[in-house]
Amino acid sequence: MPYYFKALQVFLLAMIKYFYAPIYGVAIGLGFWWNYFALISGGLIGFYIYYYFSRRIIEMFRWIGQNFRKLKSKNISTNVNPSLKKSHPSKIIFKRNRWIVKLKYHYGMWGIIILTPVLLSLPIGAFLLRKYYFNNKKALPLMFLSIIVEGFMLCLAYYELAKI
Repeated sequence: MPYYFKALQVFLLAMIKYFYAPIYGVAIGLGFWWNYFALISGGLIGFYIYYYFSRRIIEMFRWIGQNFRKLKSKNISTNVNPSLKKSHPSKIIFKRNRWIVKLKYHYGMWGIIILTPVLLSLPIGAFLLRKYYFNNKKALPLMFLSIIVEGFMLCLAYYELAKI
């Protein structure tokens, strides 16, 4: 199979699962530099798409939440005992939500930037960066730098492990 088809496969995989794409590149016999450039180009383009698409998702959830609250307030009966009404609906807290909030408050933007390519996936990292740090002008270039540097380290590590 020609190198550009293999590079295309790594490129498409890097858009979704950035951490596993260089492993696949090594497994199919793609050269180091082809693997690296396919990885970072797929990661950068994928992150860019997810980052700007997540704005629409955030707006959609806000709109749904506002309309749901309006609908819910219209359906509340006036004959209900006022002491039984809750002022705020109780929110269900999942472990993942707790972990994301802890990540944001303890490590901030740097934690999201460093952990996105390796631990978090690109769509989740793009969503969190867009949600919490959309006004920060350094966030997007730093994320791109993180994708490039961590991609090089991942490719280098996987090729060195493949030699053993």
